[in-house]
Amino acid sequence: MIDKLITFAKNWHTHNQDGHGFDHVFRVYKLAQSILSDYPMADQEIVLAAALLHDTYDEKLVDDVPAAKQQVAAFLTSISFQEQAMVFDIIDNLSFSSQLEGTAKPLTLNGKIVQDADRLDAIGAFGIARTIQYGVSRKRELYDPEILPQSYKTKAAYHAANTTTINHFYEKLFKISSTLHTAKAKQLAVPRDQIMHDFVKAIESEYRDVYGN
Repeated sequence: MIDKLITFAKNWHTHNQDGHGFDHVFRVYKLAQSILSDYPMADQEIVLAAALLHDTYDEKLVDDVPAAKQQVAAFLTSISFQEQAMVFDIIDNLSFSSQLEGTAKPLTLNGKIVQDADRLDAIGAFGIARTIQYGVSRKRELYDPEILPQSYKTKAAYHAANTTTINHFYEKLFKISSTLHTAKAKQLAVPRDQIMHDFVKAIESEYRDVYGN
């Protein structure tokens, strides 16, 4: 079952170059596996399936969310996966943007493990690389101190924001460590959070060296 899910996810994301490719998905899968070792009461199949499928119908990645979700459902049916509703429930309430409006459903333990794994890959060295990839794909400016970080109250505003890549660290990534649920994720987040702060400080410092205060 897991091998089929891996193959499906790999094929689905094969051409993605905006930081949400299969390399990201597979790291989330492996991180979820690692966190699962501390939670034998969690449902391994549901967690790993949700980890592998979590970006298949993300609204910032696909034009037609219902159609993409239906494709995923058809695949799960074809492999006789019995817990589709639980997997979709995790994916639908997983993202940072889904929680901005306060409408996201509380996550179960299974969902919390997947969310922690996904958020861990959003921070640290891979998080920096992915943020730059995504910014380039959206033609965002890397850094402009005249454009200040923003606060977003809706998913629509968050996805439509005309911000900079460096602002994304202040708007989202520096907040992630405080949202993690599991002890292992919190432990892994410490050095990842630090490397992001060091990177952003270096960008800002080097900018001042060139342009002045």
